[in-house]
Amino acid sequence: MGKDDSDVLIGKIDDCDADVRKTAQEMDIIRQRTIAYEYLCRLEEAKVWLESCLREELPPAVEFEESLRNGVYLAKLGNFIAPDLLPINKIYDIDLRRYKIMGLQFKHTDNINKFLQVLKRTELPATFQPETTDIYDNKNMPKVIYCLHALSSHLFKLGKAPLIHDVFGKAVFTDEQLDSVSKDLQKCKHPLPMFQKISGILSHNNGPDNSATQNALVELNNLLDSEKSITHALLNPNLKIKYVQNCLINEYKKVLKSAKYEKVQVAHNHSLNDSYVPDEYDELLTLVEIQGHITATNYKFLWKTLCTACKNNDVNSLHKIFNEEWVKIKKYNPNNLDFYCDVVLEIIESCKDIDVESITNWHKIFQNIINDGNNKALEHIEHKNAISSVNKALDEGTPEDLYVALTSSKLGLNFKIDSYAVPLLFEEMRLEKCELDKNLNESEIAASALYLNAVAAVSAAVERGDELAVWKALNSKQIQLETLRPHCRRRYLSALVTALQVKVREQCECPLLTLDDIRDTIDMVNMKDDDNDELVEVIDNINRAVAEENLDNLISLLRSSCLKLPMTLHKEEYNLYMRTLKKRLLQKDSENLWFDDIVNAINEVNNESLKAKELTDAIVQLNLAIVKNDVSEFWKALTSPQLSNLGIVEGSCRDVYFQMFSKALKKKGHHICPWIVCHTETGNTIYIDVESYTYSWNTPKDFVPYARYLTKKDIKVIIEKTNKHHINAYRQKLLEKSITRFQAYCRGYLTRQKVNRLKFFRDHTEYVIRIQAWWRRILTQKKYSTLFRMKAIEAQLNKERKQNPWAWYKSQEQKIIKIQALWRGVRARNAYVSLFHSPNPPLRVVKKFVPMLDFTTEDYDREIELQSLKSEVVQSIRKNQELSKQIDDMDLKIGLLVQNRIALQEVAAHGLKLNNLVKHNTTTLVLNRSGKGPIMTVTTAVKGLKSLTKESKHLLDGYQHLFYELQTNPTYLSKLLFCIPQNKTNSFLQNVVLSLYNFGAYARDEYLLLKLFRFTLEEEISCKVVKPFDIIASTPLVLKMAVSLSRQLSGLNSLETIIGPLVEMIIKDKDLNIETGPIEIYKAWRNELETTTGQISKLPYTVTQEEALTYPEVKTKLDKALKQLKTVVTIFLDKITSSTELIPFCITYMARVLHRSLTSKFPHTPEKDVLKVIGNLVYYQFFNAAIVAPDAFHIINMPNGARLTTDQRKNLASVAKILHFSAAKKGFGEESSHLRCLNPFIVECHEKMKELFRRCCRGPTLEEYFAVDEYTEATLLHHPHIYITVQEIVDTHALLIEYQDILAPDPGDRLNELLDDLGEVPSVAQLASRDVPSQLGDAEENAKLEVCLALVNKFQAPADDMTDLNKLFIKTKELCVAIIPFLNGEHLLEALCIGTTREQQEQYLEKVQRRIYSGQARPDEAMTLREHIAKLRRNLQMLEDEGYVTREDGYQALITSIALDLCNKGKYRQAQRRALATLTRTKLSLMEKTKYYEEKCKSYDEYIKSCLANLHAGKRSVHACLRSGKDIKKIKSKLTIKYSAAKLLERGVLLEIEGLSTSQFKNVQFEITPTNHNGVFTVKGKFMGVEMESIEIDIQDLLQKQYEGCSIMDMFGKAKINVNLLIFLLNSKFYGKC
Repeated sequence: MGKDDSDVLIGKIDDCDADVRKTAQEMDIIRQRTIAYEYLCRLEEAKVWLESCLREELPPAVEFEESLRNGVYLAKLGNFIAPDLLPINKIYDIDLRRYKIMGLQFKHTDNINKFLQVLKRTELPATFQPETTDIYDNKNMPKVIYCLHALSSHLFKLGKAPLIHDVFGKAVFTDEQLDSVSKDLQKCKHPLPMFQKISGILSHNNGPDNSATQNALVELNNLLDSEKSITHALLNPNLKIKYVQNCLINEYKKVLKSAKYEKVQVAHNHSLNDSYVPDEYDELLTLVEIQGHITATNYKFLWKTLCTACKNNDVNSLHKIFNEEWVKIKKYNPNNLDFYCDVVLEIIESCKDIDVESITNWHKIFQNIINDGNNKALEHIEHKNAISSVNKALDEGTPEDLYVALTSSKLGLNFKIDSYAVPLLFEEMRLEKCELDKNLNESEIAASALYLNAVAAVSAAVERGDELAVWKALNSKQIQLETLRPHCRRRYLSALVTALQVKVREQCECPLLTLDDIRDTIDMVNMKDDDNDELVEVIDNINRAVAEENLDNLISLLRSSCLKLPMTLHKEEYNLYMRTLKKRLLQKDSENLWFDDIVNAINEVNNESLKAKELTDAIVQLNLAIVKNDVSEFWKALTSPQLSNLGIVEGSCRDVYFQMFSKALKKKGHHICPWIVCHTETGNTIYIDVESYTYSWNTPKDFVPYARYLTKKDIKVIIEKTNKHHINAYRQKLLEKSITRFQAYCRGYLTRQKVNRLKFFRDHTEYVIRIQAWWRRILTQKKYSTLFRMKAIEAQLNKERKQNPWAWYKSQEQKIIKIQALWRGVRARNAYVSLFHSPNPPLRVVKKFVPMLDFTTEDYDREIELQSLKSEVVQSIRKNQELSKQIDDMDLKIGLLVQNRIALQEVAAHGLKLNNLVKHNTTTLVLNRSGKGPIMTVTTAVKGLKSLTKESKHLLDGYQHLFYELQTNPTYLSKLLFCIPQNKTNSFLQNVVLSLYNFGAYARDEYLLLKLFRFTLEEEISCKVVKPFDIIASTPLVLKMAVSLSRQLSGLNSLETIIGPLVEMIIKDKDLNIETGPIEIYKAWRNELETTTGQISKLPYTVTQEEALTYPEVKTKLDKALKQLKTVVTIFLDKITSSTELIPFCITYMARVLHRSLTSKFPHTPEKDVLKVIGNLVYYQFFNAAIVAPDAFHIINMPNGARLTTDQRKNLASVAKILHFSAAKKGFGEESSHLRCLNPFIVECHEKMKELFRRCCRGPTLEEYFAVDEYTEATLLHHPHIYITVQEIVDTHALLIEYQDILAPDPGDRLNELLDDLGEVPSVAQLASRDVPSQLGDAEENAKLEVCLALVNKFQAPADDMTDLNKLFIKTKELCVAIIPFLNGEHLLEALCIGTTREQQEQYLEKVQRRIYSGQARPDEAMTLREHIAKLRRNLQMLEDEGYVTREDGYQALITSIALDLCNKGKYRQAQRRALATLTRTKLSLMEKTKYYEEKCKSYDEYIKSCLANLHAGKRSVHACLRSGKDIKKIKSKLTIKYSAAKLLERGVLLEIEGLSTSQFKNVQFEITPTNHNGVFTVKGKFMGVEMESIEIDIQDLLQKQYEGCSIMDMFGKAKINVNLLIFLLNSKFYGKC
């Protein structure tokens, strides 16, 4: 209600016309509005107070009541008051998310109940405490506001909360708000509480209401208005005011005076209202208020003292402050004073701008100081322990121990430790610790771990081969490498890979690169880079010297060390160097010589020089030998390697050769020139001076064409002439003699061998006979020795049997044995009861029964084998997932290769068309204006789910993962069915859900569909069903679906088998007429009389039911019909009850689920009522309709056109009705009194029906029926498939997005991840787009397009992290069982601490020896009792660290587990065997699946290789040529294609080279060489012939980049390459047509 500033009627309803007399109705309205205004003010006061406590904004006052009904704000208030009693995480729907979506829920009452528990703990008088229904059902909400007002005063007195402030007359509300609240107050059945009397009630509640207390209180209030001291009044024992401090008396008076003045003003404000009722405490401060103000003043003073003490670091003052009696803090620890001081200083620093006077919750502030200080102290201790753990791991532990220590949250590292870096961390930090010779402190650990983590990141990136990641890691601030060069990025990667491989190959302890390794590698690459720069400069100068023909400059440059020439320069060849380089320069297409050209030229000249020297020596030696007539020297020279290639010479004819050469030399004797001319293989001319042993590459001055010595050409001609005329005949004779001699040797050898063998046997006949006799003796001894030993043993046993006869026991010994057995039986029975019925059997009881356990090593080995099998199965699943991923990747590669093959054919065909156009039209094809565009672009327009693009595959994978999760996790669909409107539920179930499960056609689909039915039914019963019979009144949709599914396929056969013959029996029985209506029987009888007599009957035509029953004939016919009805019903009932196993599993399983759900929610409901609900499902839903209308369900075979008669349908309906009444135990009443005689029969039938329903509820579980376990899904060879339309996919996706918050409220839920992967919901047109143009199909066709999805699980196999701990627990249990008989003590911990006696140790040793002798244990496993106990202690300590056992209860968990083994020994063994069989079967299935996947991978790999090898069928594979075994070097040089950078830029393949202008592109060359692996090419980059970079590229990687939409790739870290045009270049040059 709004007011003007001039209005003085505060707290009063202004009627705008005070002078006019008002009617009674108007006065009543004003009164009601006044009451509403007062109540709204109370609401506003409670809201403001609650906001100050909770530190959050609440709804306005008119909505405040409704916001309290969910109990969230009240629970938060409870947490504010007592956080230990009501933790914040125990508040339901704390963010009001569910409340905003689904409204008020019953579980919100948990918040209200917890708040009420907190109220009881605060000792608030019960008068003020509301009930749960007052809040949740809004029955008495004013009492809740009344409670909040009282609670504020009560907490203010305790110093835990501020005092509520009065806003009466200050708050402004509209007329609508007043009218609304007024109506609500009129509806409220409870009177409005007296809010102004709260203080008085609380004061009276605190002590006896006597006049002395009242007088003392009045006296104190009066003193506040005077100048007198209030010390005496405050200390008055009648007031019982606590914690008064004399030093604060003046401050008390000041505060209390101000509070009283404010209270008087509020009372005066209230008194202006006509409805005001005065109270004695309106203008007096109550005891509660006085105590609250005194407590608040004490806290403020104490806070100032505390702040001063903390600033001065006065620990003694702090201790005194926290030990004040009235502070009442918990968990104070004097050892943590320093930490308390730190907390206070932090509060002071962070709250500089906050006024101390405005703080009210002082007690909570002081308690938080203690809590925060304790936490800091604990964190400090844990931090120190964590540092000690790191140092201990470095001294005594392993890298794994160091990783655990470093990753401990207690250590407080603000960065993540990579597990990959652990070996490096362990080695380097241990080395650092040794160098420092002390333990590492916190800063040293953090610094070392940080920089070593960064160093290890380099190794990790190198191992992945990620160039960008390596560069980023090298530039890390932690490593601080200053000599990095961006253009050497790729070379750094190659060098680091080599360094890492060396470390791995040398098997170093730390297989990762250290910082020194990285620095050395970087320096080495930089040095090489510097050398390359110098080399380029030298080559440029060499080109300039060759062009200017400056020989001296050329030779000095060639001697440069940066060229690193492997050979020395010869002075004789200087001119030849210049000549050769000049020749190569002229032959080059480019303007400069490159490094390869220079090196090859130097090699060529040096080879020529070497050959020239050798040739000179040989020719000179030959000529001089002829001159000296020395045949041996002549022959040596002629057969030298330099002259041997001139012709074949015969060694035995050296004299002939010498004569021929002598004659030739004599013919040249008249010439005088000593120089002869020869030509090298490379075409160079050499001049040789025979007399001076020298040669020259230039023409000598004294040279004349006529030489006096034999030249190389002369020598060749002489050899050919000599061989032709003299040597060939001589060779023929020598060959004939050799063959004859060889034949003679062979014949002689064969004859000698034949004679010598026969002679040997005849000479040694005696020894042959001895050997045969010795062998026969050996065989005889083996045959009879065993028989002799057996006879000896038998004789020994007979002798011992006679010496030790059996002894008979005396007669009284039998009686003693019986008495002992009786007493032992009593004790054993008591122990047996304790073992089976005690939750924690004591050690002494378990000790008695341990021998009965008799768990052999085989049992424990079987358990360990079970754990190992689980681990192996999980590993197999993971391996299969990896293989499946490989197959998917190969499938994609095959698709890309096939697509590339098609593109190649299209390019070739298009190229032929272009060539024809060029020939016929003489047109010229040009590039685009930039000169960098591609010649041709091959594009595909295929989109949608089936197109081979990255986006479509991502979309397809996303839907495969989504529908797999929906299919296997039924919680999502079950929740979705409750979220969508009722009118959409049926269509969603029919179209999507059943399609998702293939209508249950296969066992797996039926299993998952029934699982969905179970979850949905349980959810519906939990949320909607109020009483069990609601199921009958409104049958859930899921039960209808289950019945419909059961009537298909096998269910239809079941109906036909069970009731088909009985229905046919009724139909064929013509005499059967079950008519139970008396009127119908009467009319039929009357008609029969008229038909028989032919006269009109005198009987009345119309009669009532009672009148009809008066006729004997009607009663007779009725009795006969009822008898027939009982007979037929009994036959039907017997058949149905005996055919439980024929009822479809879907029905029996849903009956089981229905029974369990109802008994769980309604535990006190009688079994008969639950069975009636089960009967409605089993009989009425499944059987009844089939009995009534068998033709509709095809249970009987009817002739064409034939139908059931009216009597037949009537008979079937009568039977079905009685069976239905029997299932529901429903009888006939007064309306059918003539049938009440059937009620006992119905009850009898109902008992039979109940037994049937019980059997249905005891059916097997889903997992038992379908033989499904957790690993079944992983053994499937093929992915499950579903057929679903595009429209259904889009609709399902849209529904999931719409209700995502309800289906998956947890942000980490799998469904959220899957939906995030898919992104926004696509349209039908986007999802269904195909190869055909869009105009050929319309939207309806796209919506009906059916898609086959192969469902794939995105998430990994279950983890097996607990396998090792389970094995350890089993081993520990085995150790404990072995030594329990030899322990003494009340519990296991005591028994282990007491120790053992010598006698017990000897008994244990005997037991061990027996086990070894019986084969139950191995000798190497034998331990003494003490060793056994020590090992058991170690295992128990490890289990205690993991939380399996605790020493506080004496390791009772282990003893209880052994007791359970005793009680369930047989069951455990059976379960073990079943689990072992299941896991073994699963493992075999997984092995078969692995084999199938491996074969599939192999076939895919072979297909990919064949695709690569046959990219073009018209040309032989270039890679196959390299594997042909020929000269690979020559083949590679022929197959290598070379392009300058300028040429590639022109073709558009190369886009740019970083740091190089286009004018320099002519000096850059790219060489592409195929390797011997299909599809792999080596690309080398050279600048002026200097090889700068080398890289291998795979055409599959290029196709993958093209598939991912990456059109530009980085090569060598500098060059930008067009991927599409590079693929085109490789296709055209290596796989195109010739």
